[in-house]
Amino acid sequence: MKNFLNYKAWILDFDGTLFYQLPLRIFMAAWLVLYYMPRPHRWKEIFILREYRQLREKLFATDSENFYQLQLENLSQRYGMPVEKILAVMEAWFIEKPKFLIKIFQRKKLIAAVKSAKLRGITIVIYSDNPVSEKIKALDFTPDYAFWSDDDLIKCMKPNSSGLKNIIKFLKLNREEILYIGDRDDRDGLCAENADVDYCDVKKFIKILRTVL
Repeated sequence: MKNFLNYKAWILDFDGTLFYQLPLRIFMAAWLVLYYMPRPHRWKEIFILREYRQLREKLFATDSENFYQLQLENLSQRYGMPVEKILAVMEAWFIEKPKFLIKIFQRKKLIAAVKSAKLRGITIVIYSDNPVSEKIKALDFTPDYAFWSDDDLIKCMKPNSSGLKNIIKFLKLNREEILYIGDRDDRDGLCAENADVDYCDVKKFIKILRTVL
């Protein structure tokens, strides 16, 4: 792998890459308990959130299109709630409420490196399996582009590489001009490998930042 600054674009995963995911999940779990404990009439929402994650894990390796909508419809039928209500629960706990925690637990060294790279003319792209445009606002930088699995350009989940290949075409760059940074070898790493793109685990990336920036 060449010097990080010699790439023309960095493509970064979001969850677990731009912020520390474990402490965020611990805080979110505690928040869930404290919020729903005095609201037993809404405990069904906890099971909806749990099943959403389980369905997401089952679907990640499939090629099904529109699976986000399919998930919402599945949960709507299972729990007898309108899709709009299911969507509101998802957005509250997976997008809106985590925002301030994302800011607290952001990987500051990585964010600083991303800002520096952007100033040097490197294109910065966020590519996530989950809705990401609102959560990015919790961080102190704006990427050049942001995509997630249900976008028309993507329509797949990692490690399926078709979405990453479409991003490469969109950027009009060669594969060797792109560096992919992620936190999961079984998804981000395989996705990059299947697209023939250089990959660096975020922990390794942060360790060697001082030698290149």
